[in-house]
Amino acid sequence: MKKKLTLMFVVVLTAVITLSACGSNNAVEPKAAADIAVNTIIFNKDVEKYKDTFGKSATALQINNKETFTKRFAANLKITDGSMNKEIGDLYDAYTKRAKEVTKYTSKVTNDNKKKPTVEISVNGLDMASMQAERLAAFKAKVKADPSIEKDKKKSAKAVIEGYKTTIPKAKASKKAVQVKLNLEANEDQWKIKDDEDFANNLYRAFFTGTAQ
Repeated sequence: MKKKLTLMFVVVLTAVITLSACGSNNAVEPKAAADIAVNTIIFNKDVEKYKDTFGKSATALQINNKETFTKRFAANLKITDGSMNKEIGDLYDAYTKRAKEVTKYTSKVTNDNKKKPTVEISVNGLDMASMQAERLAAFKAKVKADPSIEKDKKKSAKAVIEGYKTTIPKAKASKKAVQVKLNLEANEDQWKIKDDEDFANNLYRAFFTGTAQ
């Protein structure tokens, strides 16, 4: 009787340990997590999967990226009073739309550490460099028609923005891929993106400009 009880105890204990082990490893594979992150942050797909995978919405990251883009673009134009924020925000939306249409990416795990894996995301983003000559020619033509543009910051900024508005919809995907690293950290049965704002900014840069940080 004692032997039977001991054997029963061992069987039950083994089952409990096995179930516990299964229950503690419910997070999706790192590569799948990376794909969900990209599809949500850039393409606004897999939104519910993102919440399930990372335990929170990607909305804050998306808002932060648009605000960061707007602030940096305005600084480059030397317009810091917020008067061009709407127009710059529209540019951001144009970038997002075109990225959805023509860009592509692949992902692969480069460090399969169970607690802190790394996934490399290779992005063929928008080849905006190839559109630079067209933007510059358009800007020069505007200055030739209205020389005051060169001396008026806001006129100059508007001319630059119009150049981007014209060329972004024409941009093709770069033939050369750039890499963005995604560092994950185990968080019970989910994942946490290490330095998520930096990751999201690097991701947008890769998709919008075809360049890496």
